[in-house]
Formats: sequence, structure tokens, C-alpha cells
Amino acid sequence: MNCWHCNHELIWGGDHDIEEDDENFSIETNLSCPQCGTFVLVFLPKIYTEEKEEDAEQ
Repeated sequence: MNCWHCNHELIWGGDHDIEEDDENFSIETNLSCPQCGTFVLVFLPKIYTEEKEEDAEQ
């Protein structure tokens, strides 16, 4: 994924399980840009995680 501001490739900083702390989201991913210093948080909705689990059970 590239930075919205300078189009440089973002660096993945890690994923964090936030399922117990948030009612709407299950995973928080952080990304940063080494070029301009932009910091991005991406949240994965719980509904997406639940759908993937249901598909895996079938």
C-alpha cells in the first residue's frame, strides 16, 4: 500500500487484536511512511472476521 501524501510504499508496523476492547472492530493494523512520516491506522470490522470464520466452518 502506498502513502496518500507522497505515494511512497508504507511500512507495516504490526497488527493488534482489539476484539475485546472494541465492539465494532477486531484487528488494528498500523502503517507508516519512511518518506514523509505519515502514520496510518487501519481497522478490520468484526463482521468481516465473523464471515471468514463462518466460511471456514463450512
